[in-house]
Amino acid sequence: MNLFDFDSRTAAAVAAAGTVIGALAQLRVAWRKEVSERARGVPATKKSRRGPVLAVSLLLIAAAVCGFALSEYWVRRSDHEAAALRGELQSQLARISATAERLERAAPSDHGSSAHVDDFRRAAEDVAVTTTLGPCRASAGAADGTPTCSEQEAQRVTLCGSVPSSATITATVLYARPEESPQSWTESRVAPGQDVGRARFTDKTFERAESDRTKLVCTGFSAWDGEHAYSARLVVTFVDSPTVHEVSQAAVVPASDVVSLAPSR
Repeated sequence: MNLFDFDSRTAAAVAAAGTVIGALAQLRVAWRKEVSERARGVPATKKSRRGPVLAVSLLLIAAAVCGFALSEYWVRRSDHEAAALRGELQSQLARISATAERLERAAPSDHGSSAHVDDFRRAAEDVAVTTTLGPCRASAGAADGTPTCSEQEAQRVTLCGSVPSSATITATVLYARPEESPQSWTESRVAPGQDVGRARFTDKTFERAESDRTKLVCTGFSAWDGEHAYSARLVVTFVDSPTVHEVSQAAVVPASDVVSLAPSR
């Protein structure tokens, strides 16, 4: 028996007890009335004797029936309330269990996707190669005495970034600017073959083997300015490399030679 059943049945029992007590009080009043009439010498008939007794008996029966009916009503009502409460609790438990199962199923997939993103971020690496070309050696000067060089007299350099042989190249980004320029590297990005004053990169990059485990990604840069030096930078982005390296020097070579620059490991 739960708490609700105990309270309702107690209330029904109290109500029934009150009805019985009221019936007994009515019986006592009727009995006193009859005693007083007898004391006054009023003759008592069978009808007068049976009247109060019959009325009180009916009252007692009615009280018992009403008390029993009230008790059953409260019991059934408490049973319905308890059943509804149990049903609601079971529904909430079922929803909580379903939510927990969904979270358990979603947790491995979220972990896998985040791990995949982290692996991709770790796999994408950069190699940066930087060099500076000084003013060219002019063979002739302009009318005002300023030294000038032709493009055939340009100084040339080959910038190469070393990457694993199995790496996949995802991007090659080129930067060039005059040495005294206040621009940042981000603002100095150029396209292959684009003139930057009196300097430019070649139109295409190329690859060649460096060793059994590495290869070189290269591009050429030339400058034919007789007064200003130029800085050039090659950034190679690739997949499947454990580290990021920076090379801050390159070799100036004649046009007939090629010098490969690779980041030290």
